[in-house]
Amino acid sequence: MQDRTAIIHAGDDRGTRGADEPGSHCPDVTPSVLVVDDENGVRDLMRRWLQGEGYTVVSAGNADEALGLMAPSPPSVAVCDIRMPGRDGLWLADRIRQDYPETAVIMATGVQDTYGSVASGLHHGLVDYLTKPFGRDRLREAVGRGVEWHRNAKDSRCWRERLEEEVDLRRAEIAQAIAGVRPQSGEFVDALLSSLLADAADAYAHAHRVATLSVSVARRLGMDDEEIATVRLGALLHDIGKLAMPDALLRKPAPLTGEEQQVVRQHPQIGAELLASLPSLAEAADIVRSVYERPDGRGYPAGLSTEAVSLGARIVSAADAYDAMTRPRVFCGAITNSDALLELERCSGTQFDPRVILVLKDLLARAEEAPGVPLSPGRG
Repeated sequence: MQDRTAIIHAGDDRGTRGADEPGSHCPDVTPSVLVVDDENGVRDLMRRWLQGEGYTVVSAGNADEALGLMAPSPPSVAVCDIRMPGRDGLWLADRIRQDYPETAVIMATGVQDTYGSVASGLHHGLVDYLTKPFGRDRLREAVGRGVEWHRNAKDSRCWRERLEEEVDLRRAEIAQAIAGVRPQSGEFVDALLSSLLADAADAYAHAHRVATLSVSVARRLGMDDEEIATVRLGALLHDIGKLAMPDALLRKPAPLTGEEQQVVRQHPQIGAELLASLPSLAEAADIVRSVYERPDGRGYPAGLSTEAVSLGARIVSAADAYDAMTRPRVFCGAITNSDALLELERCSGTQFDPRVILVLKDLLARAEEAPGVPLSPGRG
């Protein structure tokens, strides 16, 4: 089954607002280059060539001097000689990658160094190599590649920061809405959902379908009325943290990048923390936190295995995945009920609790035999 990070797209019909789409850029500045070489003549020649190309250039004769120049203003690109007195270029490359991850590193090597340098450089994350002696055109090409790499890294950081800012803003809005809730009746959770999902009818319906299916499974597994009530609340609220996620991610019609997945995978923890402010929802919050965990320990947010995840969370996990697969999503269409069950069975034991899947399959088979008969009355 595809990564369940993608499943959270299910039923999201909020209006788009907030962070820009990926690809929007940080404010651009004139690219700068640091040249590091212990030979004065080579260093000066590279500096003149690069200044002629319009770059801002500074130079250093050794690794320690280079790091001192970088501290106040990291360059876009660092061109480093591999052989220098004291600390060599590979040591310097490691420090740059660690301390200044948006600076592209290009290594200059002698012919006799090339084979070992290339092999070692792959480990050090270098962007390009210059084999001495090299000409102005080759230097221009390498530095141009480095500048492009630098801009991509910088844009990625700015995009991530904008996403995080929007998450914080949305989280504060949800917390304010929850703070205004008066949990004085058994219907306050539905009132909260109605308020938070006023413009998201599909998400509201998804929550109730998952709750109905989860309650049916919980009852068949012998849970008592109090436990079933907690399962229902957890199911209704399982995606509340998703409301803090930027629309640009939830509505993205393509796979999320690694960084985008990191942002999205915060949503179960955010949801649980938001609900923790209401003592009556403390047990449901535990379900919300663990819905995206997996029996094989490869889920999120904590990578817990079956023994550490409540039965209620395992039930809601399967019900949520089933409903998501059988409804149209941003990035793909719905699949049939039978195909969804086959997928759940295929992932039984790795992504889902096998006992839950067996009960779910039986319940849905009975529902097909008696269409129109509700799986279970919602309680709690």
